[in-house]
Amino acid sequence: MIEALGSAAVTAGTLFGYNRKNYLYDRKMRQEQEFTTLEMRMKQAELWREDVRDITEMTGKKMDTYLVVNALQLGFCVTMYVEGKLEQGTPQWLLWLYMLSLSGAFMFLLLSVWLSLHASVVTTSSSVRILTQLVRPPVPSWDQLESMRTYAASYEAVPAAQMLRVPVLQTVAEGKKAGTGGYSSNHETDPGSGATDPWGLERRGDDIYELARRPLPQNRHVRLLGEASKHWKSYDAFARASMSLGSILMVKALGYFVLGYALINDGAPWAAWTVMGLMLCIAS
Repeated sequence: MIEALGSAAVTAGTLFGYNRKNYLYDRKMRQEQEFTTLEMRMKQAELWREDVRDITEMTGKKMDTYLVVNALQLGFCVTMYVEGKLEQGTPQWLLWLYMLSLSGAFMFLLLSVWLSLHASVVTTSSSVRILTQLVRPPVPSWDQLESMRTYAASYEAVPAAQMLRVPVLQTVAEGKKAGTGGYSSNHETDPGSGATDPWGLERRGDDIYELARRPLPQNRHVRLLGEASKHWKSYDAFARASMSLGSILMVKALGYFVLGYALINDGAPWAAWTVMGLMLCIAS
């Protein structure tokens, strides 16, 4: 009887020690997994923040290009105002067409500059708002960091059946099997539920937003950018349209100037009308 009790005690001690080592090993692996998960979440969030910067900076770079082109054309318009005076004797209809085209070009180009500046400001403001308020890195709180830590004394709270579970035999008797990464429960449960370790202390993490797989348009930062872009798309479109109209009118004004200059000063109607036709083709 005493020998049987002694053998049972030795067996129970062996099982207790074996299961305790497994418990501490699983807790250590779980902590490393938590740190790896946190690192991957941070990397994913940084990729999203880079997406926000890339998309908003693309509009900002377009606006910078518009500003350079418009500034050059505005300088050309001012030069034509000052230096491009037609000679006396120029038909009135030609003077009117020349001045109206030149004035219209100046106004449209100036409007394009204003719209480009406004679009650039709105884009930058939207980017700052999204990055500072809405798309933030998932920095863990102290409670989350503390929850990643496991005390060896917590093994004492494990049910006795887990402390003394018989390896292999009890797993087969329960109808469970080892998963790809180790012991696992049924993975057909709802995301974020169901224990995934034999101790019943961990849950599935496929409900973690940063690590979930979904179509790109369904990502939160893409939706936020779509909403924010409504505030600068109109300025972008009208800046481009104003620049196009200003460029067309400037080319026409140049054609009218060449037409008047060649007709009055040089007396070369064929050259004048040829250049005018060329300018009209460029404008169209």
